[in-house]
Amino acid sequence: MSVSPVAAETCPNCGAGVPSEARFCPACGVQVDVGSTVREPVPPNETGQVPVSLQRSEPHWFGVAPPELLLSVGVVAFIFALVLFATGHWPFGLILIGAAALLLAAFLEAVRRRPQSSVTRASVEARERARSSWDTLRARQLATAETRRIRSALMVLESDRRDALRELGAAAHAGDSTAEEAARGRLTELDAREAQLRAELDEVLGQANERIRKAQLPVQETQLVPPQPQSGED
Repeated sequence: MSVSPVAAETCPNCGAGVPSEARFCPACGVQVDVGSTVREPVPPNETGQVPVSLQRSEPHWFGVAPPELLLSVGVVAFIFALVLFATGHWPFGLILIGAAALLLAAFLEAVRRRPQSSVTRASVEARERARSSWDTLRARQLATAETRRIRSALMVLESDRRDALRELGAAAHAGDSTAEEAARGRLTELDAREAQLRAELDEVLGQANERIRKAQLPVQETQLVPPQPQSGED
């Protein structure tokens, strides 16, 4: 879309009349719309994908020591303080203990101000691994307890089934139809109870596996999975 330029009514060179949409004088040929603004449409080949350059600005901390240096010096000061205490030079040991405490406080402050440092990342990864291990262990313990309970119930049910089978055999041998019918009904109830317990066992194991999978997701390495071609596509 373009906007027509605003032309003068008379030519500034020869004074002849100029049409409202003319850009040049029809009498002398001088351009009469000098300085006017013309809006031109954007070429279609410049509105699509174009090269993009991305730059990331990294924070620069001035006057703040690296957390690794503070932690290393603090540990060394603490070790030397222990040596001084062991050799009887406790006044110097107290001074080094105070210096180590100050270095530790400075280390914690530097870590807080520089959350992207390697020490901070290592600390976060360690916490994530510890949390993942704890959640995995807890899920396994709960699953083990529930599995033991269900298996114990299945063992009791199997004992009851053997008793019901003996009663059924005795009733069939004696020709007692009433006792035989009661034994068969008890066996049917035991079968239904066994199916229910085994379904509970499968559910407990499935939930435990899902909890373990979710607990281990934060510490697993990222894997690139190529997209699978859909059916009907080349």
